[in-house]
Amino acid sequence: MSAKSTKDPKKKKDEYVTMMEAQIKKWDAEVDKLRAKGEHLSAEARAKYDEQLMAMRASRDTAQKKLHELRMASESAWQQMQAGADTAWAAMRNALDKATSQFKK
Repeated sequence: MSAKSTKDPKKKKDEYVTMMEAQIKKWDAEVDKLRAKGEHLSAEARAKYDEQLMAMRASRDTAQKKLHELRMASESAWQQMQAGADTAWAAMRNALDKATSQFKK
């Protein structure tokens, strides 16, 4: 293997964590926008909307927990944990996409 094709595991972990931190901040901003839109809904629609926001918050909290675990993991262990983090990220993305598309109508 050449030095060019191999990335330092610590650097790769740090880049992944930085990317995920930025994604969580982006999601937080999107959830805040959705929350503001929900304030103008009828009581019935708002109840459903609030339910979805709670589900998104739970997904976000799971993603945040996985990120914390990745930060604390050793360089050798974090790659194994990356799959779990990716699953948490996918769940958050799906919840956010569902809410966003439903309330654009």
